[in-house]
Amino acid sequence: MIQRILGLLILGTALVAASCQPPPVKGQAHPGLRDHVITKVAIVPLKVSPRIPLPDPSAGTTPNVAATIVAHQLTEALAERGIAVVAPSDMGRALSLAGEDPTTASIPTVARVAQAEFGADAVLTGALIRWVERGGSAGGAAAPAAAGFEIVLRAAPGGQKLWSATFDERQKPLGENVLVTSQYPGGGTRWLTAEELARWGAGRLVAAMPLPAR
Repeated sequence: MIQRILGLLILGTALVAASCQPPPVKGQAHPGLRDHVITKVAIVPLKVSPRIPLPDPSAGTTPNVAATIVAHQLTEALAERGIAVVAPSDMGRALSLAGEDPTTASIPTVARVAQAEFGADAVLTGALIRWVERGGSAGGAAAPAAAGFEIVLRAAPGGQKLWSATFDERQKPLGENVLVTSQYPGGGTRWLTAEELARWGAGRLVAAMPLPAR
């Protein structure tokens, strides 16, 4: 009887802890979202936040490469939702042909090019804000991986904000909060790489994005 009560108390504590955890994706709708029809999204190459430390050449994936990886993951996640997508490589090429640097082009210019060149009615801009490689192996990490990125979904061709969101997560150990860690790929039974954690985050972010059902 005592063991059963203790078990219920532990479960209750876990539930409370899970409810206090911030969600992996924090999104915010902006004015105009409800009235804007989204059928095609153009993804602009992600920037790298100045908050990310300068890379150590021996530390693995550089921030610029990581930003490219995340942009590709967002592209795949949107395509899986049935949304027509303009890949970041295509948007980068179109901006370059227009005489613009894809990482510094103004929002009005980005939105105009996306609509004029690809017929997109929305553009996705953003930045990589955290990327920490896993220390160790899947079975025993000395340090967990972390990944973070922020995005803004904007109207095209006007560039107005429609929806913004942030994903920023360091993998938590299984024993810390089962209800949270069980959502990770592999059910929290292994340590993820930064790329795996980012892919999970991209999927969660796109799932939360207010896009038309297909």
